[in-house]
Amino acid sequence: MDKLKIGLIYGGASPEHEVSISTAKSIRENIDRDRFDVVDIFIDKDGKLNENLLDNIDVAFLAVHGPNCEDGKLQQYLEDRKIKYTGSGVKASQINMDKILMHDAFKAAGLPVVEYKGFDKNNIDHIKNYVEEIDCPVFIKPNNGGSSIGMTKVDSIDDLEKAIQEAFKFDDKIIVEKAVVKPREIELAVLGNNDLIISEPGEINYQEEFYDYNAKYFNQDTSVLFDTLDENMNKKIKEMTSKAYLGTGCKGYARVDFLIDKNENIFINEINTLPGCTATSMFPKLMAKSGIGYKELISRIINLALE
Repeated sequence: MDKLKIGLIYGGASPEHEVSISTAKSIRENIDRDRFDVVDIFIDKDGKLNENLLDNIDVAFLAVHGPNCEDGKLQQYLEDRKIKYTGSGVKASQINMDKILMHDAFKAAGLPVVEYKGFDKNNIDHIKNYVEEIDCPVFIKPNNGGSSIGMTKVDSIDDLEKAIQEAFKFDDKIIVEKAVVKPREIELAVLGNNDLIISEPGEINYQEEFYDYNAKYFNQDTSVLFDTLDENMNKKIKEMTSKAYLGTGCKGYARVDFLIDKNENIFINEINTLPGCTATSMFPKLMAKSGIGYKELISRIINLALE
């Protein structure tokens, strides 16, 4: 049987360029070489790639993250070239990378979200009023971003200006979210196009004040705990996961993240349509708990793209 040629696309003009390189390395090391040949397709920090390499691949495996990569732009480029690719399509990628659109979609679907509001540089003067209205602590985040890059937790109004400037370094729109104080952070992995495999919920155990870039990728003490929710909450959070995934049009695979406050209120936080697949990433760990090992997981993601 002929092997399928997999174009491993990684790098990119994104703040998550380095994370992408780690994801690609893990996939390269773990892909089933009896079934697949890998063609490395590197996108440099200016967004340039060797387009000739795309001509002879069967599927593009998107080992990319962040703006220009996960937000529908790369997906549209590949669709224009009639190339199959892993993960969600253009629209779902756009919605779930745009935090304001994503929160709006969750709200419209009846899913519980924290208080939030989007701002651009034209209404920057209104941010302070909004923060005073909902009260600190809040999170200030770039609207199109991931891996907690450019995100700041603001505990005092005095720290607001610095946090706004930091978020605007990464995007021309920002989102202000009411912070859940010392939340339990719960993540679920989803695999499928229409028939879904939803992992058991994993609770993130981390040492930092919040689950930031360092906790996600570099702190070896960050771990995932299972069986921490009661049966009722487990069922509820899985139903919400399915509703969010299908409701925003996700395909292939994604990670869906939740926050639980001290009163056991659940809030959906975000969907990550191209979750990290590094050695320390939660997505492979969550799927392994469901009995799908890393090599098999990569194969299934490719098969879902072929569907």
